Amino acid sequence: MASPKDDLDRILTGSYLDGVDDLPLQEIRSMRTECQVAEAQLSYLRRLVQGRLDIVHSYLEHPGSDTPPDLAALVEDLPGILTSGPAGPTPTPLPSHLPMLITADTEVSDLTAELDALLGPDEIASLADLDREELVALAGKLEWLENRVSLNRRALHVRIDTLQGELVARHKAGRATVDGLLS
Repeated sequence: MASPKDDLDRILTGSYLDGVDDLPLQEIRSMRTECQVAEAQLSYLRRLVQGRLDIVHSYLEHPGSDTPPDLAALVEDLPGILTSGPAGPTPTPLPSHLPMLITADTEVSDLTAELDALLGPDEIASLADLDREELVALAGKLEWLENRVSLNRRALHVRIDTLQGELVARHKAGRATVDGLLS
């Protein structure tokens, strides 16, 4: 069985959608579902990256002091940190898609490995030991990862839209029935 990262790499190849107009409906629906699952996994990863980036920014932006907050203060402020996020440009909204749920049994560990290598859950407690330059460098790496994940999500949205468009086009052209599209 392929890992989520292997599936993502395969889906993001340029040839993934080749010949989609000749595929059976069931295969197109299956491809759309696998793209939606991969998008949900990347969405989860992106939220993890953003949460850790918000925590790093809270250390960088600790008001009125050159010393970062202690862990107890961070834990106390965590709900506010994670809901406010860092100031910055508003991201370009993506087309609306129905969300998929990531459950406890969803395997995404190979997707989170790179994030954990940058800043794993256990290392968050040691952020206070880093100097400002190290925190800035870490924030830069997390921002780069978040941007890459966002680009991959956008590419998945294009694939989902293309597959959905093919299903709709077949319906409009009479090459598919409503029952065939809904099953």
